[in-house]
Amino acid sequence: MKPVTLIGVVAMIVALALYSIGAWGAFRAKKVSRRNVMWILGGLVFDVLGTVMMFITAGNRFLWEAPHTWAALVAFFGMLAAGVVGLWALNAGKDETLAKLSRWVLAPWTLWAAVFVWGMVQSPKG
Repeated sequence: MKPVTLIGVVAMIVALALYSIGAWGAFRAKKVSRRNVMWILGGLVFDVLGTVMMFITAGNRFLWEAPHTWAALVAFFGMLAAGVVGLWALNAGKDETLAKLSRWVLAPWTLWAAVFVWGMVQSPKG
């Protein structure tokens, strides 16, 4: 395995762990906390790092024809939205929004986890 691919895989595993801690922690607490948001934002950093490494592995191109790519983008932006809305709601003192977000955050997390597994089992293309 090329080093760039290994870095990408490790970064995605770290992203999954951080996203999971943040999303499930918020869900179990029934309210998003600053700590949950920080876990999610940390996951975003490693998600971007892993995506860049996979981009390099794929020959510096996105595989737009692959459904995996589109699902990954939707999952990424869902987690980004959870982080941004969570940060905004915390800073604005919107407790009702934080409670609703704690239930909603599992939707993009579930898609992200499914895309993670999908990416691990699919055979590599060109």
